Amino acid sequence: MPKLKLIIFSLLGGTALILGVLALLRIAGKSEPKLVHEHGVRHQNAAADLGVLSSAPSSSVVNQPQPTLLEADIEMDSPDASHPVERALANGIILDSRILRTEVANHWIRTRLAKTEVQPQLVRVVELWKLDPVTRKATSLSREMFLADQLILKVAPGIKEAQLRSSLATLGMFLESSIADGIFAVRLKEASLDAVPQALKTLAKHPELVGSAEPDGVGFGGGTPNDALFSQQWGLHNTGQNSGTIDADVDAPEFWDIIESASGIVIAVLDSGLNSAHPDLQGISWTNPGEVSGDGQDNDLSGKLDDTNGWDFVNNDNNPTDDHGHGSNVTGIIAANRNNSVGIAGMLSGVRILVCKILNSSNSGLTSDLIAAVTYARKLGVTIMNLSLQNYPYSSMLNTEFTACESVGILLCICAGNQGVNNDTTPNYPSSYPQSNIISVGNHDRTDVRWSGSSYPSNYGLLSVDLFAPGRDILSPVLGTSYSSYTGTSQATPYVTAVCAAIKYANPSWKAIELKQSVLSSVFTRSSYNGVCVSGGRLNAVNAVVNAFRQLPSQDSDSDGFSNLYEYLAGTRADTVSYKPALFTEISGGFLRHGVPRVLRPDAHFEIEMSTDLINWTTKGITYFSTPSTLLGGLPLSDQSRAFMRIRAIPLPEP
Repeated sequence: MPKLKLIIFSLLGGTALILGVLALLRIAGKSEPKLVHEHGVRHQNAAADLGVLSSAPSSSVVNQPQPTLLEADIEMDSPDASHPVERALANGIILDSRILRTEVANHWIRTRLAKTEVQPQLVRVVELWKLDPVTRKATSLSREMFLADQLILKVAPGIKEAQLRSSLATLGMFLESSIADGIFAVRLKEASLDAVPQALKTLAKHPELVGSAEPDGVGFGGGTPNDALFSQQWGLHNTGQNSGTIDADVDAPEFWDIIESASGIVIAVLDSGLNSAHPDLQGISWTNPGEVSGDGQDNDLSGKLDDTNGWDFVNNDNNPTDDHGHGSNVTGIIAANRNNSVGIAGMLSGVRILVCKILNSSNSGLTSDLIAAVTYARKLGVTIMNLSLQNYPYSSMLNTEFTACESVGILLCICAGNQGVNNDTTPNYPSSYPQSNIISVGNHDRTDVRWSGSSYPSNYGLLSVDLFAPGRDILSPVLGTSYSSYTGTSQATPYVTAVCAAIKYANPSWKAIELKQSVLSSVFTRSSYNGVCVSGGRLNAVNAVVNAFRQLPSQDSDSDGFSNLYEYLAGTRADTVSYKPALFTEISGGFLRHGVPRVLRPDAHFEIEMSTDLINWTTKGITYFSTPSTLLGGLPLSDQSRAFMRIRAIPLPEP
């Protein structure tokens, strides 16, 4: 049997029992177990793989009696459900449906063909159900959506695009577009329950042409608009407004006292685009230095003509304007203009946003576009990406691209999802991929607990979700000149992204691992987060940035002659030369005194040292005249020996 066939063919038996094991192995970065079956070896998500089987019984079907799952046993799709696939189906039209029994007693696979509002093409939805034989209540264990007439293909080594196009045509398939190097979207003649599974079987017979192939999945943005506009941004500064808990926020005002701008840092936001005409979003888009705007040329040889501010992967053009609102809301949380007397305040000024539109006007997108956008941003040299995305099917090709990002230290901040489930046992992609450069972010509310309400509750996971950040009723720009409050892990993620960008500005040499560690090791811990995330806490912007200052105490980000740690202790900012420590020297009371205004900090301190030779320094001999707001020490004028004084920033609590 050809190698590709082993990868594509699926295993029906035993899938439900091993779903959780596979999720944990992926999270841990380990290889999955091989499940031997007469049809091959399983390598992908269980429900997705099961979707490639035909309806004809096989030897894997159990002969023992068990209740039969009927459509009547399954609850109707709800338009108010937390799962976006269920919402899409509830508002769509079901064109075909099939139910298959698995080897595991009372476990069934339902596959449906549907016309929905989330994608212009027909979709195929694969669901894994468990039926209670006593109550006959059916419980959904997983739901995944794919295009019903499109797949993703990676060519075999040495195969040229023209050869691939010609060969696919003889098989009744059409090369749709290039996604990344050697990876293409392939369209089929028809959309049906069996079109993609049969095409995968056909391609499996041509290993000389095809390296691998998989269905093209459909995913969603991870935030949902709800109530009318809120007048207060509790996630930045929680004063107890609207029955909130005081200080259950990211400490943004205190953060801005330390660093409020990160010029030179580019963040790729992979979402529904950006409303760059909004007063609060004007001027924050990245400008491609390698492109000449409007000349109709691909000046930087990226494969994208005139991609001056980013790319629209949905419509394959250079106008990534938002037509939904989700992307603008997410981007506004990161970088909305501040101090402009308009609207809201973003977390971090100075950054520039590489806009990658991969979600359509219905807030859904394709795996193929996600792969293409991540590859595009990586090749442009972006070091931080925000992916407020959920419920994509597992993709081996996206997994490979994430590994490519990991190898060069690109940080991927990804939302954990909004179904209120444990991602340890029910993985939510893309946040559940195993790479070490991923930060998976959950959502807490204004009362300082994981949001677990009926409206889009946050996912969690001791092994799979790293931390929590504000994500309930988050006000940010949308379409036109409007603002809207969204709820979701989509809104929690950009808070983390912004803080990571500030850390990257402070310590430019740091890559994904160091950025991630600085954030996770400095969370605000609380019992409500124990057991539901890796760090046991929620984001604290001040602690995360100061932790970075303390790790590299000599780093001077604004090149004003004072280290970031020094400015933190002096109460000045590390991002501007116009606001720096005011050192002073005076003669008073028989002493030569040297001092600096200060802010008493719990994690670092100033000390004054003296030296007679500028080589050996000691704190001995210094007489202190300090107050809480001023560090001041001196040497007696009666001592006629030559001496020097200096003030040092020490990255440790004061003894």
